[in-house]
Parts: sequence; structure tokens; C-alpha cells
Amino acid sequence: MADVKSRKTQFVEGEGLKIPVFDMSVGDRGGYLSEPETKRNTILELLFEPEELESLVIVKPDKNDDRRDPLKGIDFGDGIPRRVAFSSGNSIYFADRKLSKQLNEPFKTQPDTACRYGSLLVSSCNEGAIAFHSSDGQPLRVKIVDWESNDPAEREEAQKFSTGDCHGKISPRLAKAMGGKGNRPFQFRFAWMQKWQNPAHPHTPPVSFLAKGTFLPDRALTEDLGYDLILDKSSIKGLTKEARDRHIPCGDWELPEAVIGNRGNAKVQAYENSWQFSIWYSQAALQADIVPPTITEAQKLAEIQKDPLKLARYLVEQYDKKARLVGEQNAIEGEESEQQERSESATISLLRSDRYGQLLDFPKVADFMRSQLAKRWQDLALKGAIHHGSAMAQPCDDLKPGTIVAPHLKDGEEAIVTRYPIVSKDNIRRYVVDNRQRPDLLRYRGCAFIRPDQAMQHHQCDFDGDQLVITPVSRVPRLAAETRHANEGREFAPVEKRPKVDYRKARDRKGQRKYATLRQIAVAVPKNSIGYIATLIGRVQSSIPQPKEPQKLFERRQRKLLGKLFDALQIEVDSPKSATRFDECHPTLIQEAKRWTEAHPS
Repeated sequence: MADVKSRKTQFVEGEGLKIPVFDMSVGDRGGYLSEPETKRNTILELLFEPEELESLVIVKPDKNDDRRDPLKGIDFGDGIPRRVAFSSGNSIYFADRKLSKQLNEPFKTQPDTACRYGSLLVSSCNEGAIAFHSSDGQPLRVKIVDWESNDPAEREEAQKFSTGDCHGKISPRLAKAMGGKGNRPFQFRFAWMQKWQNPAHPHTPPVSFLAKGTFLPDRALTEDLGYDLILDKSSIKGLTKEARDRHIPCGDWELPEAVIGNRGNAKVQAYENSWQFSIWYSQAALQADIVPPTITEAQKLAEIQKDPLKLARYLVEQYDKKARLVGEQNAIEGEESEQQERSESATISLLRSDRYGQLLDFPKVADFMRSQLAKRWQDLALKGAIHHGSAMAQPCDDLKPGTIVAPHLKDGEEAIVTRYPIVSKDNIRRYVVDNRQRPDLLRYRGCAFIRPDQAMQHHQCDFDGDQLVITPVSRVPRLAAETRHANEGREFAPVEKRPKVDYRKARDRKGQRKYATLRQIAVAVPKNSIGYIATLIGRVQSSIPQPKEPQKLFERRQRKLLGKLFDALQIEVDSPKSATRFDECHPTLIQEAKRWTEAHPS
């Protein structure tokens, strides 16, 4: 292990920020991993000079440590006192006092958001990120609007610019500077810092903030009207609503500096089928639409596995295909940990470079291939071999109810639309592709336009980069016949979202504060039971009555239990923004579900 005193965050040209990783599961008191974690094309590296970030360290909590404050008193080995600056998932970023104060600047009116939106600082902006500096005295011209304002005039103005929840517009010229394309929306990251205020540009925001969402390049709504960006308030993160409305009212703003990143241009992508989708359909429909391609793929795999070199190439191909699939599924499907993913990536790299199969007999490689083959067979059994399409969701208020505009699909055809996580079958709907109603939108690629009210009602979908999973009815006609149209009523009672509970104000059953420090909040935020509850929903939905059990009684009890599980899943989905957990609202739910599945196996 290298001398820990020499461990500092560094910026390496062409690679990015290399940040030391301190893993709490190493030894008795934690220790540094041998390799730093590399963060590429982040807004963090553009906000600071490299030497200002030297004290930054990523801490990985020990998932088996259930102490109340497991990150208290970490000895980093270099004598530098550090504290939590922000977190991103299970990576908690510690820094010295000066740097942590600077990193907390966008979150100072609501400190716990450093653990909810800290990921915005270290998201990889794969297409490019820029540090904007006004040239020739020309600042960034930003129009702030609010699509959900209580003021009718402000809502009307937002409607004029066709914004939505976390959605805005950008000038094609500016989009191009960060790898954007004029005919594709993209997912963005944005930062404004108070220190950039300039007397030459008095109309600048008086507070720092981060923002995220999607931008749609549109010259008519930006450049032609004298703007570079149309930013909806819903995209602004880190500020309380009161601070946001007080300090950044709707109107025209001039920003002499800003950092903007492009996470990825919209594109139509393949999306793996999931048991979450399949459980809502009859055996006959699955037999007709999913089983035949699954049998074909199984026959192909049975043939490939006879030849180790062909199997190695197949595993590389499947890995690459999986990497292109949308990552939202992984949290629900129970995919690998970061450590497992790194190990898998390293072995796939070996297979990729081993053109003649010289490494295939090495025990580690052989074991890996056997485990990957077994997993592939398991995936075929659980998910089948079909894939869905997906496109980036974009808002359009004036579409006819029950229709979407999808430039990549044929006008007039029907499509099944959903989004993960699927809480219930009500989240899977049929829409008519009606591209003729908005021909002006057909120039865009990689996206699908949907009414915001139906996007939220049926799919809990906003427009910060969510992918709509879209499958033409012609590909799965029997499944489509069992799918409700978007304009039809619900099959299950709606799940009401509960009020969000600020992590700083959360109390336990004794009335004591659950989380007294940002350290504790950082550990708590990523912990959820989404995958577990989703699995229980699948088991309960797939269960069958006991012999002689009245069908109607079975269905009534099943629906009642599913209703509780739907509510629990929604609570867990909301956990990054709320301290509430499902067991506080449904303390006996796990026992109820286990008793049910034992009595009613699928």
C-alpha cells in the first residue's frame, strides 16, 4: 500500500480527477484502496483549480456497519481534519474545512441536499462540459420560468417556452459548444456560483445553485428572442423553495460565468425486458409473445457454449450490449455492486484482448465464464429474450390525450409505454403514435413527446432525463391486448405520494432526531428497499389460490396486500428526497407478505 500521506486528489489531463478512496470495510478501521476513483468530465473539475481539490477523499461506508454514526472519527492518516462535503450514492466525499465550505455553497439554505443532489457535481458529462466566461462583455442570457407557479401569468409564460418538470430550452449554438446536436435534446448539469457576480452585470442571482434536467435545442425560443437558455425553476436544486422564489424570481438574468455539462444526447436505446413487466400478463400472452424468441436465443446459447472461444466472444458482446442498456433498471433488478462491476469489467477486458483463447484455461477466467454463462441462462429464464425500445421523455402540453409523438415510430401505430420502476400494471399503457399533430417536432431524434399530466399520472415520469420504454404493439400483440389504453381508468387504487420529510427534521419513535449530522444523512440517503419490495410485489402478483380457496376471496386479499406493497415501493422510490421508510408506515408488511407467499406459492 502506498504512503497515505502522498494521497491527494489530482487532475490528470485527458483522464480527469483521480480521487483517493477510503473503504470502511478494509481492516478494523478502514483503509485506502490501491487505486483512486477517476471522475471524467465533471462540473466539479471546472469549478475549482486542481490544487484546491487536493484534500478531497471518497469514503465508502461498510454496508454491514449498522452503528448510528459509522463515519465518525475517521483517521485518514495525513493529519488533515475532514468533514462531509457532499455525497453521491454510496460514495461520500470528505474534504478539509475550507474546501467543504466551498462545496457546500450551493446547498447552504438546505444542507441535506448536499447528500441528495451532490451527484450533480460528479456526474460524468460524457459529451462535454464547458466553463462559460463572458467575452466582449457578453454574458450568458438566461430566462427563468416556472411551469408550476401559483401565478397564472408565470405559468402562461412557461407555457410559451414549452418548459416542464426539469425541462428547458437551449440555443443550438451553445448546445454545440458542449457536444450537443441541434436535433437531439440532452441531459444537462449546470452550476452558478455567487462568487462570479460582477458589477458589470448587476442582474445576476445572489445565491449559488446547481441545476439538472434536459435541454431541447430550439433557436426560435432562444437565440431569436435574445436568450441562450430557458431554465425552469424545477431544474434548480439545493435551495429551499422559499430561497429559490425569493432570490431567483422569474425573469431575465445575466450570468458572466457558468459551468454547463452535457451528460448525453438523446438516443433510442435497447432496454432489457424485466420480470417487473412480465408478471402483469397472462401465461397465454407470455407464451405467444415472449417464449418463441426466448427459445431461439436459448438454442443459440446452447450451441455457443460448446466452443469456449465463441462463448468468450459472446460474453464480451453481451457485456457491451448491457452497457448500452439504460442503467435505471439496475437498482430494481439487484445488479452487481461497484466492486463486482469493476471485477467483471477487468475480466471482460482480458477476454476482449485474448483473440486466440490463450487465457481461457486460467482458473480465474474459466470460473468467470462459467458464472457468466449461468447468469445468462438465469436471465433467459426470468426475463426472456425480448428487448424493448426506449427514448428520452420530453414534454408537450398540447398533444391529444392518449397520444405520443415519437419520430422513430410509424405514424398511426400503437405502442406500449412504461417506465421503471413499474409499481403496478397501471404504469403500463397503450398510446397512439400521432406524429402528424406536431410535425415541427419530427426533426428531433432519440426522444418521445408526451403530455406531462399523463407522464406523471401513469409513469411517475418527469423530464430530467427519464427514458420512456416504448414497444410497438405489432411486436407483442397478445401482451398489447391485455394492456389498458392511456385514456382508460385504473385497475388498482392510485398510490398517493406522502409528504416529503426533511432528513434534518426526521424523528424516531421516541421523538429523538434520527440524523444529527450530515455524516449520518449521507449514509442514510442511499439506503432503500426498492429491489426487495419490487420482488415481493412480483411474488404476490404471481401467486395462485390454495386448493378450494374461493377465487373472489383470494383476489380481494391479494389486492389489499398489493395495495400496501405499492405504497411501500413508492415510499422507497422517494427515499432520496424523504427520510420516511416503508417500515415506519407498514411495520408488519414483510411478515404479511412472507406469510402470503408461503401459503400461496407462484
